[in-house]
Amino acid sequence: MKNTIIKLFNLEPDELEDVQFISEGNRAFILITLKRVRQRCPQCGSSTKVVHDYRKRTLTHAILNDQYTSIVFNQRRYRCTNCNKQFSEANPFTFPHKRMSAFTILQIMKMLKNPHVTFAQVADAMHLSSTTVIRIFEKYAGINTIPLPESLCIDEIYSTKYKQKVYACVMADMNTSQIYDLLPSRKKADLCSYFSAIPLTERSKVKYVSIDMYPVYKDVAEIYFPNAKVCVDSFHVIQLINRAFTSTRIRVMNRFDKNTEEYKLLKHFSRFLDMDRSRTRQHDVIDLHRYFHTFEGRYVSVDILIEKMLSLDIELSIVYDMKEQYSYWNRTCTIDSIASKLDNFIIEAFIYDIKELTDIAKTIRHWKTEIVNSFNHHHGRRISNGPIESVNARIKSINRNGNGYKNFERFRLRVLYSLNDNSGIKGFDD
Repeated sequence: MKNTIIKLFNLEPDELEDVQFISEGNRAFILITLKRVRQRCPQCGSSTKVVHDYRKRTLTHAILNDQYTSIVFNQRRYRCTNCNKQFSEANPFTFPHKRMSAFTILQIMKMLKNPHVTFAQVADAMHLSSTTVIRIFEKYAGINTIPLPESLCIDEIYSTKYKQKVYACVMADMNTSQIYDLLPSRKKADLCSYFSAIPLTERSKVKYVSIDMYPVYKDVAEIYFPNAKVCVDSFHVIQLINRAFTSTRIRVMNRFDKNTEEYKLLKHFSRFLDMDRSRTRQHDVIDLHRYFHTFEGRYVSVDILIEKMLSLDIELSIVYDMKEQYSYWNRTCTIDSIASKLDNFIIEAFIYDIKELTDIAKTIRHWKTEIVNSFNHHHGRRISNGPIESVNARIKSINRNGNGYKNFERFRLRVLYSLNDNSGIKGFDD
């Protein structure tokens, strides 16, 4: 046990005078007395080894051997022989005025570093209340700010506030995926207030700001990042086009009776149309027997199935081809070639005069400069919100596991502490 105590509390072997371990049912007590050493009086600075008395201090400790454990520290009070001042010896097991061991606090904070672990789970494991765990977390979570990155990603997630769903704004470094900050609002006034407090010298270092097609982000970026190119993340453009195709497919599908083969094809095999065709396994064979009894053969290749569906309607085929065309450009075009491709896309869309395509063309025309900018590269990577999408998934997990945080500052603190590499534990990392 003595060796365990030495290891747990980073003590030297000659610092311990006595250690006892007492087990009572599901509780355990560790009785510790440190070796008496000469002490310096905090009042006059004189040296003394005179013990006035002993005081027992009971401290909550982490679970040991599946037992709820307490440390009973037999703490000496010394008396200065020069000025008669009485003072206690140093307590290596906790912080001043705390009734919990430092090791316990450390264990709690290490557990909460895992974004999938909840306050309630830690409380249960440590035989503490959730309120106590939260209080410890808020006191010892160390958040170190990072400088504004050269490539800044801005996105949003749903957050909970007073039983309402609101958007929280997430900002991250594209190259490191480290979170710059998490804000409780994405409203223009709130973002302007936030960025205006950051010195212009720091904001001027940002070269790229990657966003979705939320107009406020563009407006704010253009105001507060004078040297940055605003970029629309390619994923959101692809998503826009895919949604337009889905809308077209559903419109065409609903023209047919629900009992027809045409309707069933477009209903049950839409996933093959939604995929990028270059990434489908076109020669795979699909068994149609579950859905059809009169179809031309029971088995059909994916490629033939796609062509069969596209042959049902000319508008469906056109929108599908435009979707595939843009997907190819997104993979292969450079910053020098994409602008002319977008112009051709817009012209073709208006010529076909299909509502879904026309709507896409209007959006692309409005955001053309920002879409083109996304084909720039920084540190060998194309500008994208991909890293922040991964971050958002983990933030949502924290929010979900916490059943929605009513206290946004606590939510923000948990996110930054759990997900950023530079976060630490106050009092332990100093």
